[in-house]
Amino acid sequence: MKKRAIISIALVLGMFAAGSAYAAGCNACGDGGKCKDPQAVQQFRNETSSLASELKAKNLELRKENGMEGIDINRTSALESEIRELKTRIRVVAEKLGMPACCIS
Repeated sequence: MKKRAIISIALVLGMFAAGSAYAAGCNACGDGGKCKDPQAVQQFRNETSSLASELKAKNLELRKENGMEGIDINRTSALESEIRELKTRIRVVAEKLGMPACCIS
């Protein structure tokens, strides 16, 4: 009985600590995770809208490929590599505009 109570308390404290750590990450950009410069955010969206559309299409294509019976490893590897490349290009634009990583999502 005592052992269960100790384990339960340890689990609750662990969940509390994990929740606090997760919530602290939301304020990394300040103002509750919101980007401070709306003009930079708009410029970022304008510059990356085509990349974001392409990224969504590639993600959907990868999901379809993974849902098939016989997965083509070469095709999935190529798609994953294209997705990484698109994310890198989006990150480069964000860095050019001085946007923190939490504003890019």
